[in-house]
Amino acid sequence: MEWSRGQFVVSKQGRDNGTCYVVLKIEDQFCYVADGRKTSYLKPKKKNVKHLQATHWISPEIEDTLRQGNAP
Repeated sequence: MEWSRGQFVVSKQGRDNGTCYVVLKIEDQFCYVADGRKTSYLKPKKKNVKHLQATHWISPEIEDTLRQGNAP
C-alpha cells in the first residue's frame, strides 16, 4: 500500500503495539508518526514502515495542514 501524509496507521511492533498514529512525514523506509498523546507533531516518533499497518483512512484536514506547511 502507498503511504500518504495524514494517513492513519497502527503499530504492529514494540511497546506501542496496537497504537493508532497519523503519518506526518515519509522518508525511504521510515515514517514519522504522532498520536497526539505520547508523541505530538512537535516531536514525532520515527517508525520503520515494516512495523506499521496502513489503513484506508486519510484525514483531509491533517493532509491539508501538512501540505500548507503549518506543521512539520
